[in-house]
Amino acid sequence: MNGSAEAPLVTLPHGGRLRGVWDAGVRVFRGVPYALAPAGPLRFAAPVPVLPWSGVRDACTFAPVAPQLARTARADAPMLGGEDCLAVNVWAPSSKSGAGLPVLVWVHGGGFFRGSASEPLYDGASFARQGLVFVSLQYRLGMDGFMHFEGEDDGAPANRGLLDQIAALQWVQDHIHAWGGDPAQVTVFGQSAGAGALACLLGMPASRGLFQRVILQSPSVACQTLDEAAAIRRAVASLVGVAPSRTAMASAPIGSVLHAVHRLAADPSLRVRHGIGGRNFFPLRPVVDGQVLAAPPLQAIRQQWMAQPPDLQVLVGSNVDEMRLYHVPGGAIDRVTEVQALAFAQDAGLSTEAVHACWALLPPAQQTPGELLSALQSDFYYRVPAQRIAALASEWAQSAHRYEFGWASPQWQGRLGAAHAVELPFVFGNLHTTQGQEFTGVAPPANLAQAMHQSWASFARQGDPGWARYGGDTPWVQHFNTASRCEIHSEPVRFNLWQGIL
Repeated sequence: MNGSAEAPLVTLPHGGRLRGVWDAGVRVFRGVPYALAPAGPLRFAAPVPVLPWSGVRDACTFAPVAPQLARTARADAPMLGGEDCLAVNVWAPSSKSGAGLPVLVWVHGGGFFRGSASEPLYDGASFARQGLVFVSLQYRLGMDGFMHFEGEDDGAPANRGLLDQIAALQWVQDHIHAWGGDPAQVTVFGQSAGAGALACLLGMPASRGLFQRVILQSPSVACQTLDEAAAIRRAVASLVGVAPSRTAMASAPIGSVLHAVHRLAADPSLRVRHGIGGRNFFPLRPVVDGQVLAAPPLQAIRQQWMAQPPDLQVLVGSNVDEMRLYHVPGGAIDRVTEVQALAFAQDAGLSTEAVHACWALLPPAQQTPGELLSALQSDFYYRVPAQRIAALASEWAQSAHRYEFGWASPQWQGRLGAAHAVELPFVFGNLHTTQGQEFTGVAPPANLAQAMHQSWASFARQGDPGWARYGGDTPWVQHFNTASRCEIHSEPVRFNLWQGIL
């Protein structure tokens, strides 16, 4: 409590009040709806804003997560979450902190088919204690958020999960001053699929003016073509045992659909049998449909920014060993064959000569098929896109800052390294959480967490994380490790292999 038995209240600008809770001097409001539950006729529709209400609503508990299965789900695992998932959570300083506070909005990752804003790892209290208003948002996932129903009526627009994010950011613009937040000082940030979604938004005219700063952590920008999206839809429908139409799939048990998507995500050979190319690591992603997404993210960003340079400040980076998160646990990295590595490279657009060049650039101890595949996928999915976005921002945006996270986790007998998502506990300052320690072990360096957490907060306040800008002639990069440093960066030679592809 905050020295008082009274719960914190806010009055929204268009009517209605919310009752939250105190958490060590921070006001917390959970499960605040920004759109109606996407159920019934609204299931595949664009998000519909919530109407004002009279009286006081409790905002003490999180909304359900978007329907999904647990990461390690068994064949009989039950569904998690529910339809009424389109909500935000707000952590704000005490009301004595005044108005005009910078706002930080988090978009979670999870491969576009799992994850939530309510995970303890994403608790925003530490940011709020630094004088920021912290918001986390949820959006539709899996089939409901990203399956493309081509050629059907307008009741199912493409990329509904992205439209949800636009709606949530519009809600922030309209409502955040009720918590003392300044809608003209909004920083959005996300990791993995969350960062990839934000990269999509950067190329969408509808996002203009909704935020002034953006942080992209390991942005996953690989999207699907219409043909790839159709193959995914047919594969899911086949596994469920229904026709690949919106009507048939809407009537299928949601648990069956979730299990089908989970099976495709977990089994590369199953994806291949259903005609899904190797570059689609996760089965459902944003789709370049020509309307919501006019072009792939990197291309769309370039086109939008060349036509109208944005009043935007950008912080972007990646981790050194991204794909070890997926290949090390369970020992998959030791079972990969050269044929599998070559198949991925071919599907991603790399020549055999480029693959052999990448192999030769690896340290001798890492010249195995598993290490090769991990390196190729790390570059394709995350590291090269981060560099490309930094280069575009340095040319067209107001400023660009870039980082590389290199702290090697001791998990999995030290083989996890600086894998995908290992930076998250450090960014949030939530080293004590169970999920955080799964990434870092029980004794992560607190000084690294302090450095990253403060840098993110500083960027949200003033657009400067505390190190030199990234530019064409002076590509300064902050390297986060036990002993962090900022230096003019020479790109890995193997990044050149992706010229003309990414």
